[in-house]
Amino acid sequence: MARLARIVVPDFPHHVTQRGVRSMNIFNDDTERRDYLAFMKECGNKFGLKYLSYCLMDNHVHFIVVPRNEHSLSKGIGEGHKLYTRQKNFKDGVRGHLFQSRFFSCPLSESHFYSAIRYVERNPVKAGLVENAWDYEWSSSKYFVGNSKTDPLVNNHSFLGEVMNWREFLSKDDDDSLIISNTKTGRPCGDENFINMIETKLDRDIKKKKPGPKRLIK
Repeated sequence: MARLARIVVPDFPHHVTQRGVRSMNIFNDDTERRDYLAFMKECGNKFGLKYLSYCLMDNHVHFIVVPRNEHSLSKGIGEGHKLYTRQKNFKDGVRGHLFQSRFFSCPLSESHFYSAIRYVERNPVKAGLVENAWDYEWSSSKYFVGNSKTDPLVNNHSFLGEVMNWREFLSKDDDDSLIISNTKTGRPCGDENFINMIETKLDRDIKKKKPGPKRLIK
């Protein structure tokens, strides 16, 4: 399915993911992971990007973020990755790209927001790295369940009280197929009302088009 020009809806959550080039590792050690989070926080503050959830895997990253304006997403993620790439390349004595050319993203409706958080936070569980999401060091799960009093990246806590038991919530599995497919194409995760709202807000036609009749070649 074709990938849309990026859809950014200010003040709405978005799922973002990006892999290392050729799926190579982005991080070699915990120092690099800490530096990466510091760069992402710096650029999030600078460009108006709020982080609600994240997970750092060896060769890819996931975020749930809320952009303040239409440029916050590309600037916050893009500039953070540039800063980290520059530092890592200098340290490793290499040149070139570290991340794939363009990160994937999609806006999330309220009904898909928490499912997306669960998808992000359960990545290490599905990869067989840990038994429980909150056992993984490099995600926001341990903060959500109260194992950590602070988090190096999450800077919005208004949604935490909506889940009564985060351990129970993060222990359940979901059907992630829609979030995965829509993140790849950039199409919003939501019902028709959500799509209509985005079209009105952005003054842009984003509904799926029915394929037209095939042209006969004479």
